[in-house]
Amino acid sequence: MMKEDTNIQEFLHVSVLPDEVIEGLELKNKKVIVDCTLGLGGHAKLILQNLGDQGKLIGFEVDEDNLKAARKNLKSFGERAVLINANFSRLSEELKKLKVRGVDAVFIDLGLSSPQVDNPGKGFSFLREGPLDMRFDKTQALTAAQVINMYPQTELIRIFKEYGEEPLARKIVAAIAKRRKSRPFKTTTELAWFLEKLLKRKSHIHPATRVFQALRITVNNELDVLDSVLRQAVEVLKKKGRLVVISYHSLEDRMVKRFFRECAREFVNEPEKLTTTYLKPVLKIITKKPVMPSQDEITRNPRSRSAKLRIAEKL
Repeated sequence: MMKEDTNIQEFLHVSVLPDEVIEGLELKNKKVIVDCTLGLGGHAKLILQNLGDQGKLIGFEVDEDNLKAARKNLKSFGERAVLINANFSRLSEELKKLKVRGVDAVFIDLGLSSPQVDNPGKGFSFLREGPLDMRFDKTQALTAAQVINMYPQTELIRIFKEYGEEPLARKIVAAIAKRRKSRPFKTTTELAWFLEKLLKRKSHIHPATRVFQALRITVNNELDVLDSVLRQAVEVLKKKGRLVVISYHSLEDRMVKRFFRECAREFVNEPEKLTTTYLKPVLKIITKKPVMPSQDEITRNPRSRSAKLRIAEKL
């Protein structure tokens, strides 16, 4: 048990873009902050340390193991830390239960926590042998093994192209379909080795990276959930409230970028009708370009290298 606790403390020291997150949330005079992706509580701890004594953080975490660790790591903040075992797609619903009508800032970090990556039992990493699982919420039925072994070929091709941006999706799916007829895929390393042998791709990116990303997004319905939480965040934010989002791959970052632009749009031109429709924007974009980690941070924390932070403010 002591060994596990030591690891938890170590993970807390590698929160991505910590200074930029605190600056972006603009915590001065703010009282209620939502952390939609609590993890082990690394960012949450920084937020609470920079909030006034009356400030409160409401944290969402669907992974029970992460939540247990976060409770321990945030214990010293007492009732100022309200932690909820739920997916952030239930943001509005859970705030209503707490009788919270509006919040001052919403923070979303879309990356996996270190224990999720490093724990083979969760099935996220192709570097460590574990079951093909990839569920954030263990109560749900769908696993990565079911997707890879049971989904029709046409659906797998779509998933790998759309969610993994894998250019060799057809080749990969054809090989998977042939193999799974006689022997289904059961473990992460089994699938990773199969892809490595099939693709023989020489790159700094492992041949399994895109497929594993696509499987994880599918299993957890990540893109639909992200769209939902962004829209809910705008609704629950008070005027001048900040929405701060860190994404780690192009699909997520494009979604956040487009959503911010959609909410900040002042008019729409319709050339074919020779008309202009004026809109009432609800967000102001603070970051014209995404904020990215410095080389120093990437050296200290290599997992931060693909992070992109975007900030918008409620009008």
